Amino acid sequence: MTKIDTELPFDIPEPRLRSLYNYWHSKMHGEDLPARTDIDPLEMKQWLGNLMLIEFHGDVTSYQIRLDGTNLEHYYGTRRTGFGVEKLTSDDERRLLMEQYSTVLDEKRPAYFEADFTNSDGVYSRQAKLILPLSADKDRVDMVLVGIYFRATDQSDAF
Repeated sequence: MTKIDTELPFDIPEPRLRSLYNYWHSKMHGEDLPARTDIDPLEMKQWLGNLMLIEFHGDVTSYQIRLDGTNLEHYYGTRRTGFGVEKLTSDDERRLLMEQYSTVLDEKRPAYFEADFTNSDGVYSRQAKLILPLSADKDRVDMVLVGIYFRATDQSDAF
């Protein structure tokens, strides 16, 4: 797994995720993180199929997926909307996601990752992922907007 500092948007090598970062950044209020209410789904059509919206209830292990894009559902062959950590039966996937989400929740800043792993449903993926924090009270990260694009593998096409 590679974590890339996203203080500057040009550090995000995946162009679709770099443009998603720019959209998120445009919704900031000075130094304050944007809230879910600042994000307009109609403005996000170009990314919608590759987005997840995850709500956190206290800590990194207590979350619920509010939106799972159609491209993500298609790739993994399962619908994860409404589920949380209980869907993660793979120790490797659980460890990877908890580390990624913890970074964003604790540091209150975006993070970009590239990772190769097999998920809990046995689907191997190589992905570029941007996790963007959202905060209703401008203090605690209570949601994250996640953009995921898959890189080509021997087993699948990328999208």
